[in-house]
Amino acid sequence: MTFIKSSSHFVYPVLGILLCLGFILQCNKNSKGTHNSFTGDSTKETSQSVHIRYAQGFSVSQHKKYTLVRVFNPFENHSDTLRYMLIPRGQSRPAAYPNAQTIRTPIRSLIATSTTQIALTETLNADSVVKGMVGAKYAYSPDIRRRLKQGKIQSFKEGDFNREVALNMHPELVMISAGQVSQYDDYKLLTQSGIGVFVNADWLETTPLGKAEWLKVMGLLLGKEKMAQKKFKKVAKRYNNLKKKVKNVANKPLVINNMPYKGAWFVSGGQSYMAQYFRDAGADYPWFNNKSTGGLKLSFETVFKAGLKADVWLDPGKARTKADILAKDRRLKDFKAFKTDRIYNNNKRVSPTGGNDFWEQGVVRPDIVLSDLIKILHPNVLPNDSLYFYQKVK
Repeated sequence: MTFIKSSSHFVYPVLGILLCLGFILQCNKNSKGTHNSFTGDSTKETSQSVHIRYAQGFSVSQHKKYTLVRVFNPFENHSDTLRYMLIPRGQSRPAAYPNAQTIRTPIRSLIATSTTQIALTETLNADSVVKGMVGAKYAYSPDIRRRLKQGKIQSFKEGDFNREVALNMHPELVMISAGQVSQYDDYKLLTQSGIGVFVNADWLETTPLGKAEWLKVMGLLLGKEKMAQKKFKKVAKRYNNLKKKVKNVANKPLVINNMPYKGAWFVSGGQSYMAQYFRDAGADYPWFNNKSTGGLKLSFETVFKAGLKADVWLDPGKARTKADILAKDRRLKDFKAFKTDRIYNNNKRVSPTGGNDFWEQGVVRPDIVLSDLIKILHPNVLPNDSLYFYQKVK
């Protein structure tokens, strides 16, 4: 996967496939390392840390004159920690952490490189801070698309980030996604010019609430930490309450997901964030015992065998109709879910240019995603709820 991706985070129509490929590369990188070859300091802290309950990829410690944000293991095959010193405008930089990157807060201009990042700003009522965006056509947000059309947001091509254009814009921060350390080095020109470059590793999280908790990071950057904490707390509470409703269900429908791609079938690993959704929604899943936190590349035959018995089929590529599925492979008509009309896709909210809100607001609102899944799997548990991100494939 390329480093600058719309996370819608990623490009359609192979969105789910690329997610799985990215997760395969993750390789259990969520342990919190203490060594930091990028910042190389060992200043002793005396501070009160912000409580992070679900996310494994970052920590926050608040000091009298600054806030320190650590991002753990954001690069493949590197157990490093990035440090960011967030300092209010007008205050001098403390001597602590001399090699940590300095970011003045609240930031006033941002270039986003992922649609999940604009979901964070939108949730905090701060879309106006977005001045540039990579993969802008994949934005679902009506406000962001309107501002793009008005020329208030600079559009950058995916996979071809124009640093010269970025430099001329003089943004205070460019937020990029975790990936290859060599690609991070490509942004040194920006940091040398006084532009902050923040590595967001939300896509490496293995739980839905872990991903959503990165809202707290954006809150700190925008000077809206209290709003971020309040909104996340509300989401987490609803998510956990929904999970309790199906915790002890007797019947757990068997689920498969995704579509075949070039002779293979990528499914979610047993410890991945999608598998966590399945558990929390009261589903059974053929690969729960798998230890992968990312994706699994399986043969068509292996998944086909499971599909013959699966009660529910989720996220079959871009399919909106059964005809779309049969156009991919007519053998798929033999799936149990195909015969019983229990195929659902997360493409109910898609913009005219292909932006899917599931990969935008869905990342910061896992409670709504979980509600959809429970409605699909156990319709009697939430009889008054309607599907928001998901729709039936007819």
